[in-house]
Amino acid sequence: MRFFSVAVLVGIWWLGSMTLPSSVLPSPIRVAAALWVDMQSMDLWVNIGISLLRIAAAFSIAMGVALVIGFMMALSKFANAFFSVWVIVGITIPALVAMLTCYMVLGLNDTAAILGAALPVIPILIINIREGVKGIDSKLIGMAKAFRVKRRQRVASVIIPQVAPMLLASTRFGIGLTWKMVLFVELLGRGSGIGYQIEFYYQMFNMTEVLAHALSFLFVMLFIEVAILGTIERKIFGWREAHA
Repeated sequence: MRFFSVAVLVGIWWLGSMTLPSSVLPSPIRVAAALWVDMQSMDLWVNIGISLLRIAAAFSIAMGVALVIGFMMALSKFANAFFSVWVIVGITIPALVAMLTCYMVLGLNDTAAILGAALPVIPILIINIREGVKGIDSKLIGMAKAFRVKRRQRVASVIIPQVAPMLLASTRFGIGLTWKMVLFVELLGRGSGIGYQIEFYYQMFNMTEVLAHALSFLFVMLFIEVAILGTIERKIFGWREAHA
């Protein structure tokens, strides 16, 4: 079914390329050929590596802040009331404004780019984490206390299994959102990375290379999603299939 879904998307792309000029929407074969040529060059892999490092840094910042604030908001009414305003403001402010502000304050450097990519992701992850922690079944914790289960075991056997699905879902969502933000900040003010390359070829009116570079990073992110996060999910939640 997944193969059929991909085939339909490629078919729609192919039909669109037959309708529009190749300078506007090149065919999948033409883009694939350009991508194959680009893959022979170290330049593409260097820019992919730079973008991945920025994504890792931005996601680490966003997830770290969101975990702290999300747990605080879920466990404390005072913290929930205090940070709710921050979350609303963070969601309301356009990501472009946050990125441009970081560049204006910190300058056109990697620190500003990473922070500018992380800031729009933080409030969204905070909401996911807060709601996930609130969904913990307190009755199970009370039962564990009634049976005098040690605190460490309660955390490992009761709390973490309930929080783990939410954390994995937030990780997947956060990484996907962060890589879009990183490409955006690279497009706005960096001289390296896949986002910069896409902007460069767009300025050259070379849509073939624009789509080829976009696809290259799409394949990298799909590998991370399927091979890495998918493997982690199967190892952590494999018991569900065994008991199904």
